Amino acid sequence: MLIAFPAGAAYDETEYLKPEAFLAKVYGENVPSISLMPLRGDTRKRAEAALGHRYSGLRLRYWLQNGTSAWIIDEKSKDMPMTIGIGINPEGEIAIIELLVYREPRGGEIHQAAFRKQYLGLRLTGNNALSGPVDGITGATLSVDALNRVAAMALVLHQSVQGETIP
Repeated sequence: MLIAFPAGAAYDETEYLKPEAFLAKVYGENVPSISLMPLRGDTRKRAEAALGHRYSGLRLRYWLQNGTSAWIIDEKSKDMPMTIGIGINPEGEIAIIELLVYREPRGGEIHQAAFRKQYLGLRLTGNNALSGPVDGITGATLSVDALNRVAAMALVLHQSVQGETIP
């Protein structure tokens, strides 16, 4: 995948957590094999509704074990994509959310554990939204919005791999 940088812009890439370390947080020592989900049909429609725009990928990588799914998803903040890891428990709640890589000059405060703690226990509502509010961070509005969208998308994808439907 090629990423085009806006002309004249300087972007640092901050890696907060490697994918392997994120998966170890979700599953411990017994990380399951990677799976690929084709993104099509109703799942694509619901995922894109949660995301708020068309998703360019044709499939997503995920891990699933004992009803717990883990997703690593890239989503654009302002100009550049950030990489987010989300673990969903068997009850369909966010169990872990980590910012793996951040590539914007501002808004990186979303990596702080105190901020991300707000997402724990959130579920998906019938309109593909998060079940509770998330307080923003001044100067990081676009990053918070992107994290909210990816969290909702991961919940949709979790329901899809579990064969669940929204109440």
